[in-house]
This record gives sequence, structure tokens and C-alpha cells, in this order.
Amino acid sequence: MISRRDWLVLAAASAAAMPLYAASAARPGLLTSWTSGDDNQAWAGVWQLGSSPRGVALPKRAHEVQMLHSALGQPTQALAVARRPGEYLLRFDTRTARAVLWHDIEDDRVLCGHASYALDGSALYTTETNTDTGAGMVAVRDPLSLEKRAEFPSGGLDPHMVLVEPDGSLLVANGGLLSLPETGRTKLNIGRMDSSIARLDAKTGAQRQVWRVNDPFLSLRHLARAPDGTVAVAMQAEHTDLQARRSAPLLALLDGSGLRSVPLPPALALGGYAGDVAYVPGSGPQAADRFVISATRAGQLAWWSAQGEAPSQLPLPEAGALAVHGTDWLASGAQGDLRGMLDTHALERHLDNVRWDNHGKWLV
Repeated sequence: MISRRDWLVLAAASAAAMPLYAASAARPGLLTSWTSGDDNQAWAGVWQLGSSPRGVALPKRAHEVQMLHSALGQPTQALAVARRPGEYLLRFDTRTARAVLWHDIEDDRVLCGHASYALDGSALYTTETNTDTGAGMVAVRDPLSLEKRAEFPSGGLDPHMVLVEPDGSLLVANGGLLSLPETGRTKLNIGRMDSSIARLDAKTGAQRQVWRVNDPFLSLRHLARAPDGTVAVAMQAEHTDLQARRSAPLLALLDGSGLRSVPLPPALALGGYAGDVAYVPGSGPQAADRFVISATRAGQLAWWSAQGEAPSQLPLPEAGALAVHGTDWLASGAQGDLRGMLDTHALERHLDNVRWDNHGKWLV
């Protein structure tokens, strides 16, 4: 664990050399979801520096929130994806905090928490589960109406995050866990899980490649890409042995040589659970590019170089959402804490009666 002073040094190393926001620009915002402490109400919307979060009330918690693709011509609208097993998608306006379109998922499908737009914005890909069989699916949806156009197998069970690659193909993190509607989020196949990263053709669904790590108890769940093409994979340990779970690696790297998990040094105690992952570029010759993971259950942020080296950590209770724009970044803790860098200045905030969820995006 590093000290507060060392955290400020680490944060400053990730700061931009020039301010991201001019004095006349809107205050920076974090697009995310949260639960209010007073009534346990779920929300999706925006938190801006110096104010309370403002958003749309949700029937159940959301997992991912992101701005609509720029090609869709709705610069103030965002998409919220329900937390698994999810039953709704929502388009809403970030400025008015009003719902634009609710879409209920088909009766024999549930959402698995994430979505990504095609490179040109012509389609929306959502990860889903067939509720009759438990099979993982990727649905191809209209990006505005949210109606399903087509679907194909995800390449495994429990598809979580889908990432669109520069060539238009899809990387799908199949968590490998089986759950069914009648058992909710209960994991039915611990000991028989099969987690993988699958590369799929976005038009046909054909599986081009598949990768697995060498530990069958690691569930591969979240993805972040560096400019050189390296993809960081955030993992969650499902070992039945408590010590094995606590000491399990949380980061794997996928590059031209394949997929490899990054061993966790004994000095890092990360609790076997990664909530989010992000790539943060360096801002100068002394600031290395890094991957950061929110270790939610351990209450830590963990940092590695883009090559998976020089690990370090800093405390953030129930660390969750990570949002990056350029070399500025924000991290939220479920207890209402926020940390990060804004315009080269370290940020620490605490918002009462707010419990942040696991993912967030910059609102620019």
C-alpha cells in the first residue's frame, strides 16, 4: 500500500500537461449509475464537480452507462444497460435527466451488463444469456430503437463485456459461469466453469480465435485496450479455497503472443475481485502508460505498467468505476468517495448518501 503523498505523486504522473477544460467550458462530468442511500433508489446520470449527481430513476440497478455513438446525432443522450440479469435498456438525456426511450428485453433473454457500438455507429452489440439454456449470446440491435436485428453465440457462458476492435471484430469476455432466472445470480457450475476471450466476426458471429488463462477458477470479465493493441483483462476469482481466491491474479494481458495472467505479488492484497479496468496514458518521459484495476472487495486501486510490470496500489473503499479522458482520470468508491486527476490537480471528494456502481465514462 502506498502513502497519500505517494498517491499524489502517482496521480500527478498521470496528469495532462495542458488543461483539458477551458475556464468557459462546462464542468467535467462523470457519467455513471448509483444508488441513493436514503431510499436505495437506483439512478443513471451525471455527477459534475461541485454538485450532487443528477439522473433518471431506474426500476433496478444499471451496470454500464455510456454516451451514444457520435454518428447517431444525439450528442446529449446516453445509454444505460441494466445489471445482470438485466431486463431493460434506456436511452436518456444527460442535460435534462429525462428518459427518452425504455426498451424491455425479450422474454427468453437477459442482459449481462455491457454493450458496445459498431465503429460507425450502425449497430449496438449487447451481451446476453438465453434464459432457457443458459447459453451466452451477442445481440445485434438498432442503435436508436434498440430493437434486436440478429444474434449469435458469444462463444461461451456468461458473456460480460464486448469490445469492438479496430478491424470491426468483437472481443467478448465470457465469464464462464452458469446462472438461470429461477436461481437469480447464484453460480451453478463452480468447478466446471469455462471462461474465455472470444474474437467473433461482427457480421456472421463466426468465432475467429479463443483464449483462456491457465487457471480454470478465474472469470474473465472486463476489457481495456492500449493504443498498441494490448488488451487488459480484469478477472474475478471463483476459487472455493479462501486463500487461493484472495491471492489470485486480477489482471491478464492479451497481445500478439497470446493471453497471459499477471502474477500478483504477495505484497498486493486485492481480494480476488476486479470491478473495472482502464488504460491511463502517461504524460511525459517520466510517466509510464498504465493499466489500473479497481479491486472492489479489497478497497484498493491497483496499477501496473502497460507491460504488466511495477505493480502498486492505493486505498479507495469499495473501488468501482474508472473513467479516463486523455491523461485525466476519475475513480469512484461505492461509499461515495471519488479520487482522480482533473486538469493536473488531484481530486478527493466524498458525497453522502451515494453508492456508486461499477462503471463510468467521462462526459465531455
